[in-house]
Amino acid sequence: MTDLTARDYSRSRAVLMGTWDYTDFGTSLAVQRSYHRMRDLLLDPVCGSWPVGSVKEFSNRPTLGTTHVELIDAFVAATDIAFFYYVGHGIYDHRERLCLTVGDTRIDSDYTTATGLLFEDVRDAFRASRAAVKIAVLDCCYAGLATEEYGRLSADRLPPVSGAYLLMSSSAFETSWYEKEEDVHDAQTYFTRALVDTVREGVPGGPAGLTFDHIFPVVADQLVESGRPEPGRRIEDNAAGWVFARNNAPDAPPEPGADPEALYREAYRLETKEGVERLPLITAQYQAAAAAGHAPSMNRLGQIAEGRVQARMQGIEPGPVDGEALQEATQWYTKAYETGDHAAPLHLGQLYEEQYGNQRQALFWYDLADRRGNSAAKERLTGLQQRIRLGIDASSLRPEDGSSEKLEAGPLTGRTHAGRASELLRRQWLADWGDKKPEQLALAECLDVLADACGGAHGEWGTLPQAEQAYVVHDFTDSLPRRTELAKAARRYYESVGPGELRAHAARLRRHRRQIPTESPDTGDTP
Repeated sequence: MTDLTARDYSRSRAVLMGTWDYTDFGTSLAVQRSYHRMRDLLLDPVCGSWPVGSVKEFSNRPTLGTTHVELIDAFVAATDIAFFYYVGHGIYDHRERLCLTVGDTRIDSDYTTATGLLFEDVRDAFRASRAAVKIAVLDCCYAGLATEEYGRLSADRLPPVSGAYLLMSSSAFETSWYEKEEDVHDAQTYFTRALVDTVREGVPGGPAGLTFDHIFPVVADQLVESGRPEPGRRIEDNAAGWVFARNNAPDAPPEPGADPEALYREAYRLETKEGVERLPLITAQYQAAAAAGHAPSMNRLGQIAEGRVQARMQGIEPGPVDGEALQEATQWYTKAYETGDHAAPLHLGQLYEEQYGNQRQALFWYDLADRRGNSAAKERLTGLQQRIRLGIDASSLRPEDGSSEKLEAGPLTGRTHAGRASELLRRQWLADWGDKKPEQLALAECLDVLADACGGAHGEWGTLPQAEQAYVVHDFTDSLPRRTELAKAARRYYESVGPGELRAHAARLRRHRRQIPTESPDTGDTP
């Protein structure tokens, strides 16, 4: 039973017992809150969402009544997991046996066993159960007494996968502590708060599924470091390997058997919304999905190997790819290609063109991606074919120092009445880019988006000299594309020009603009 999906809650029972209103003790709201936090934890998906019908509650019972019988009934019905939790006052009788109190439990040791639930009775109920795994969590004073006599919770003959785990908030003759109402607005017992918080937050560096062996050391360290009583535990047989909850820590790997498409969507969400520090988790999510044959995840792993994902997350240009990373990226793209994916051949074409410098292989992969219906591959194919025909080397498209060339903005309009109207519309359009240098920002964003839409440095855009790129950008911005729809507008612009026609279009723009006469200064008169 190594993961949450292996459980059968219909054959499991959880018994929650807590007392906070007493005759011989004061009322404790901290106990009440801790009881309900544990109940909510079991019903939460982090613990696999125990169904309400499998959870038996002994909530703030005023008297013992039939509690012992109901406990036996619950555990007899459990053949998978039997779970017991108690929070409240723990006391001991004249034989130093731990007694779990209810509302009318007497402090006088002569009456303790007659008015409270001995832990021996809990142990007997566990012994009656054929559950494979038995868990007891005690948050009370003197909890360590639970191990003093006949410590086993298990039956004599055990199922193949079996064991018991006993967690205790204190040692045999030590009190447990709780937060004071005057100090903490939502006061709880220290042990249950630490336990529940640890489960909900997860264990950094831990596995996908958390056992109590993962949870207990974190809880114990928190309590000891803050000066609280040190908790204890006792483990029998295979209970240490039983998964209590999934790991919610940010760096936790995905659970085995998770849906690959769901893993991909979550990893991509993290990639687009989170910082680069989450990249190890993102990679693990993609790897889990890729192991199930998910081609888009294989492509993302290739992008990670190339350094493209990290560069995008950091807002920088990707650096050079070394041999090992290049080999890893090639392997991931090849695996995705073998599944029939339409994007993988495009990525392989980019690798062969940009990294390996093999234009013949790049043409092969672009053509294959195009035949699989990848529109971006068509643009890359057209651009590469044109550069080969024109004798343009791809390395000449980048500045030698590796920096990005800037497109300088020219004057917006002239000073005629028509020019002033055009100027007003353009200023309104630029308002979307903010108050500080909006024109420069608008041109920069339009350049980036339009270049991508036209195939980028290795597509048709890369066939244009910088001067002609400037004419195309200014022509594009003349239509005043909305910032929120910039990518769509850029695609429409490229489609209107026509694939393979961008160079001729840029040349026409250059000839046309050279013929535009310089407008006269504004004199207030119509020309």
